[in-house]
Amino acid sequence: MKNPLITIIISNLNGMDLNLLPECLDSLTKPNYNNWELIVVDNNSTDGSVGYLKKRFAKLPNCILIQNPINMYSQGLNLGAKSAKGDYLAYFNNDVAVHKNYFNTIIKEFLNDKSLAIAQGKLLNLYKKGLIDSAGETMDIFGNPVTIGAGEKDKGQFDKIEDILSASGSACVIKMNIFQKLGGYDPDYGIGYEDMDLALRARRLGLKVKRFPKAIVFHKRASTDLAKFIRVKVKWHFNKNRLTTMIKNYPPKTLMLTIPITLSLYLGIALYEWVVRRNWNIGLVRITSIYWVISKTGKILKKRRDISYKGAKSLGKKEFRLFSSKSFLSLLGDFVR
Repeated sequence: MKNPLITIIISNLNGMDLNLLPECLDSLTKPNYNNWELIVVDNNSTDGSVGYLKKRFAKLPNCILIQNPINMYSQGLNLGAKSAKGDYLAYFNNDVAVHKNYFNTIIKEFLNDKSLAIAQGKLLNLYKKGLIDSAGETMDIFGNPVTIGAGEKDKGQFDKIEDILSASGSACVIKMNIFQKLGGYDPDYGIGYEDMDLALRARRLGLKVKRFPKAIVFHKRASTDLAKFIRVKVKWHFNKNRLTTMIKNYPPKTLMLTIPITLSLYLGIALYEWVVRRNWNIGLVRITSIYWVISKTGKILKKRRDISYKGAKSLGKKEFRLFSSKSFLSLLGDFVR
């Protein structure tokens, strides 16, 4: 009996120069699963990635290269989904490898629970396989991102199937019809929070986001995001998207409490970067991200209304229980990093 078709989508940016792409493909083109196709979306790489992929895929009919003409991560994810034929979308960064039973484990859970929209496995550090990379993603009410379990020794503390606020964008599986209903990833995000925003929208429709720890992924964390050639750009997108995600998804009362505090932190940290660290570009990121959000407020509010028109409810106690309860001081420390 044939399993449901899975479309494996890999996002790539300069994966050859970073020595990531061949190893990733070696893992993902040999799954212990009998019905799959693979799409690599290249986000305007400037190395030899495109030439390598064309040569490697020349005689592989179920492997496709899509060239995104601009380096926009969230748009690239949507391009992959647009060409996908699968019942499920399995998204990966170009710095992962999967356990042979990953797909069978995840798809079995989808088939058993029709309300499951997004799933992730247990991500382990590829270099130190005894360390947790991600057991799910969350954030505090000020939008500060928190990776569950990151850096902890794997002692089985995350070996239960559990609800999570959001799945890791590095390796997650999404039901295709839900992805289409949600309108995909927000193309204006670029990179950062696109996975959180999608998960919040799914949860507001009453759907589930869960971790299935028997589905193992090995991850070289931040191999692309922290590369020098993209670091400032990534920080800018993360900062504007933090505010955008809050505005799009928070109930009005929560938004009125959190946005002023978050904006104050942005301004304070910009001054800290300029005066203490003498880092003009990183400090400026905070200011320009605020300006971007202000200039796009009308568009962001329209997206907020569009979500509600699809029958989405406000985030409630059930969802806020999955938010991080980090202290304000630790929040400030994370903002500065």
